[in-house]
Amino acid sequence: MDAVIFDFDGVVVDSEPVHFARFRDVLATVGLELTEADYYDKYLGYDDHDCLLIAAGDRGVELAEPQIAELTAAKTELVQQTFRESIEALPGAVAIIRAISAASVPLAICSGALRDEIVLASRTIGVLDCFQVIVAAKDVSRGKPDSEGYLVARDKLAHAAGKDLRSQRCVVIEDSPAGIEAGKAAGMKVLAVATSYAAAHLADADCVVNSLADVTVAELERLVR
Repeated sequence: MDAVIFDFDGVVVDSEPVHFARFRDVLATVGLELTEADYYDKYLGYDDHDCLLIAAGDRGVELAEPQIAELTAAKTELVQQTFRESIEALPGAVAIIRAISAASVPLAICSGALRDEIVLASRTIGVLDCFQVIVAAKDVSRGKPDSEGYLVARDKLAHAAGKDLRSQRCVVIEDSPAGIEAGKAAGMKVLAVATSYAAAHLADADCVVNSLADVTVAELERLVR
């Protein structure tokens, strides 16, 4: 492998329930209801801005950019408070991240979450130092399912490693159809983890597992052969 690039929420940490609850809370302040089913079926995988914009639009409300910024800031504060109090790694995530790092394979995070949230959570679970690059929501102009984030992560990793990294030898680890689409559009192999969606919804990935506890570095290597 030339590199491994992880999505974060729902892949490394068990944070999607937190994000749903906080999106629900801030949307309620403007009179909009967000159900758990709608969040997981329609909005998971979007960054904060697009989730708020699209969820409100689906409910017949057009949010102005300043209002989206205010709601995003409120949601971020609530998420970070929860992360400081309790955030846990998903099964197998810490072990495989450390194993990839020990194998000297370049590692990045590519997520629609905010950088501060990623740093806080990854430091809390003890893997922040394993990643050479973090690409967060504000580092790209187009979120998933666009490929921009994964291509930016590859290029930044290549710069950090001092060598070219080939897309076809990069492995993306994702948990959503939008993320799978982004990774495949970047020309990368995708391993999907059925933490947020049933395996049937992740069929476009090159490999689907129930847990990262089921994954080894050797198995990731086989995806690029």
